[in-house]
Amino acid sequence: MMIIITTTVVAFFIFFLFFLYACIIADPETSNVGRFCTKLLPKLLYQQLEKTVGKKVLSRLETLKDHAFQLVYLTVVLGAWSIMFCYGYEEIEKSNYINTNHQYSGYIVFLMCMSSFHYACNTPPGSVTATTMELFDHYDYDNVLYKDQLCPTLKIRKIARSKYDRFSRRHVPRFDHFCGWINQAVGEQNYRWFLLFLTVHVGMCFYGSWAVSRVLYGEVMEKDLLNASFFNAITGAEVQADCWIVFHYLFLRHTQLCGIFVLMSVMSVVLFLFLSFHLYITSKNMTTNEVSEHCIILLPLV
Repeated sequence: MMIIITTTVVAFFIFFLFFLYACIIADPETSNVGRFCTKLLPKLLYQQLEKTVGKKVLSRLETLKDHAFQLVYLTVVLGAWSIMFCYGYEEIEKSNYINTNHQYSGYIVFLMCMSSFHYACNTPPGSVTATTMELFDHYDYDNVLYKDQLCPTLKIRKIARSKYDRFSRRHVPRFDHFCGWINQAVGEQNYRWFLLFLTVHVGMCFYGSWAVSRVLYGEVMEKDLLNASFFNAITGAEVQADCWIVFHYLFLRHTQLCGIFVLMSVMSVVLFLFLSFHLYITSKNMTTNEVSEHCIILLPLV
């Protein structure tokens, strides 16, 4: 059983890293993996689905397609919080290793999480048009990444640091990237909300991981599990406790909490690294798009 659990956790972690790279980090214009996962594979699945359900049903499903990542986000986040509210808070109430006031602070963190998601999803990045160009035209051309030329799609002057976003079909000032989790392009007017969204979720994951770990640690200490003896259900042999056996015991006894703990621990690291990257490029007055373009330009020189 322990081998199965370990294999499952490792497989999930590898899949998550691959998904993160292929669907979020990799540029589909330059990466074969990114192009296959974000363009070719969805196109093949779309064609197969069209043959299966027909165009009429598929046209109704298309309205949900644009919000697919948001639905995944809400399913995971609301599902995890539901487990905490219904199951985790009961364990916090019984534990002597975490203050019950964390039940109330949890509600505050939940409201901050949902509020930051709402503002990140609903605050537009800005749109460069003939009438708004003067509002956003405050950067100089560098004649490397940005040159004084027309946008081939909208036929307007392409101001420095802007880019046409094919998902929202508008020219975004100080374009950073398109984020599927908020179904929104990130640009000049909503980048601060995107950073707040990231910061809140990093804090939420670290805080949640700590809170659950205190509950689990409390049970280990109160029952002295590290010095306990366990019996193998198959052989009936007595086994002295070690870290893996105790983890196995906790996972079977508190499956929901352990699942949330693993999820939040992994996401804490991933989101922290992602936030650190954005804070770093912000300190250098750069965007994700510009970092990617610089790498493409410098790649032949390496």
